[in-house]
Amino acid sequence: MSTSTKNDVVATYHGVEVLSAPHLGPTMINNMVSGNYERREVLSALKFIEEGDVVVEMGAGAGVVGAVAAKNCAPAKIVSFEANHKLISSIKTLYEHNGIADKIEVHNQIVLSDPQPPQTVDFYIRGNFLGSGMTITKGMERAEQVSVPVVEWATIQEQLKPTVLLMDIEGAELEFFRHADLGGIRVIIAELHRHIYHRPGMREIREGIAAKGFIEDKEASGGGVFVFTAV
Repeated sequence: MSTSTKNDVVATYHGVEVLSAPHLGPTMINNMVSGNYERREVLSALKFIEEGDVVVEMGAGAGVVGAVAAKNCAPAKIVSFEANHKLISSIKTLYEHNGIADKIEVHNQIVLSDPQPPQTVDFYIRGNFLGSGMTITKGMERAEQVSVPVVEWATIQEQLKPTVLLMDIEGAELEFFRHADLGGIRVIIAELHRHIYHRPGMREIREGIAAKGFIEDKEASGGGVFVFTAV
């Protein structure tokens, strides 16, 4: 049972009470209050995640997007992965406070689809968690380098049999989609980071996903968030 109180609530976002936390600055909180925090990703999750879905969320961030999906979409289960260990405790408290801890869980791991992945990978934590990642384009000299355990995508597929992939992993999408077997997935909602892998990388991702039996929902896609549905 969470010991948080109403006084800890800094915003209510699609029914999720967001609690005060060191990583949530005024701009993020204001965006939640105004309905603009990760807006495209949230609206796509609300539209495409259906009752009974098994969702894998790669890059939980503050935990809010996954919490909104768990609160509103009636999935069978959401399993979230977040590389930044500093966020895990707050994410779990968020789930408990909102009464969704039986529907969504978070793990401090990085998901890799490589045929022979390492046991751990380096991850770079910046002061603003949104700028953290396996690859960062600025602020490297001030970033904290940590080693994060790896879980294989093939293992997740075998154990969970996911139907929806929700991801925002700050530039690691290209390598993931190069190797990932997407069998059983009916919807992919992914924030893609053009500034990291540029136009050729964007083309490779979109063409690679299409080659694995998906079409891009151009109406739902926009603002760096792309939605792909299985044919």
